[in-house]
Amino acid sequence: NPPTVSPPKDAPVRYRWQRTLEFTDFAAWSDVSAHFAPLYRSAATLADDSVLKREAERIATAHADPLARASAALKLVQQDVRYIYVGLNGGNLTPASADETWRRRYGDCKGKTTLLLALLAELGVDAEPVLVNSIGIDDGLDQRLPVPQYFDHVLVRARIDGTTYWLDGTLRSVAAPSPRPVLPVRWVLPLPLGGSDLQKLDWQPATTPDEINLMEV
Repeated sequence: NPPTVSPPKDAPVRYRWQRTLEFTDFAAWSDVSAHFAPLYRSAATLADDSVLKREAERIATAHADPLARASAALKLVQQDVRYIYVGLNGGNLTPASADETWRRRYGDCKGKTTLLLALLAELGVDAEPVLVNSIGIDDGLDQRLPVPQYFDHVLVRARIDGTTYWLDGTLRSVAAPSPRPVLPVRWVLPLPLGGSDLQKLDWQPATTPDEINLMEV
């Protein structure tokens, strides 16, 4: 019956973790990355007769600029595929394939990411999946054990003409490729085939307000 522990007032979120027991089968974050990377690579590989190849050809014909092509592919995923979480039979961690997601026209962040990765690959855009925490509680993540469940979302990070862009297929189509994730992300875990360690995104001042209110009296 231990006494109550009160976190320091106005301290960062990581100080609110209290009396937590952690355990994991992974020795390092790079092992987590190397475990999930092949799943996304396989799911983003299109069949030889995939109709998505025709969609990519249509985008390539309409747009010559690589960024415009990436924006068109992102808009297609955002508008033409409904977001529905798929968590059965390992689906909470294993992504559905790009072809399957397109056929059923719904998918979660994992399915939408593999769909977007497949389109970008056909368009010649260098891109990779990146695991993130979408609700802003990743402060101090580098001090925790490598547990996959700390991530609840996956984004696409693309490199176009020497610039890094973040793409989120689950957002509305007004969310175009951006130099920073729209979500309040501090730590990310890229998923290259060889694995990657955690990467920290440096803090930057907001370029847009989080909320806008209009009051009429």
